[in-house]
Amino acid sequence: MNQRRLIFLSIFGVYQLCILFFVIYIEKQKEITSLIALYKKITWFKYGAFLGIALFLTELIWTWWDARRNKKAQEDLRYENNSLKAKVYDYQQAEKKVVADKTVQPK
Repeated sequence: MNQRRLIFLSIFGVYQLCILFFVIYIEKQKEITSLIALYKKITWFKYGAFLGIALFLTELIWTWWDARRNKKAQEDLRYENNSLKAKVYDYQQAEKKVVADKTVQPK
C-alpha cells in the first residue's frame, strides 16, 4: 500500500471514530435541554457526513485509477514477455538451422 493511501485511510479512520463518539454522546444524553443544545450542533454533523461522502468517493476514484494503471502495466509486461519469448524462439530456430546446415553439407 502506498503512502498516499495510508494517509488517506488514517484520516478516514479518525473521521469514522469521531462519528462513532458523536453518536454515542448523543445516545447518552437523556435530558431535553441537552438535546436542544445538541440540535444547534447538528449542522456540524451534516458537514461531517458530506466530508465522509467526499472521502469515500476519493477512495473509490483512487482505487479505480490504481486498478486501471495496474492493468495497463500488466498488459505492458505481458507484451514484453511475449516479445522476449519470440526472440528466444527465433534464436533457437536460427541455431537449429545453422546446426542442420553444417550436418547436411558433405566434406
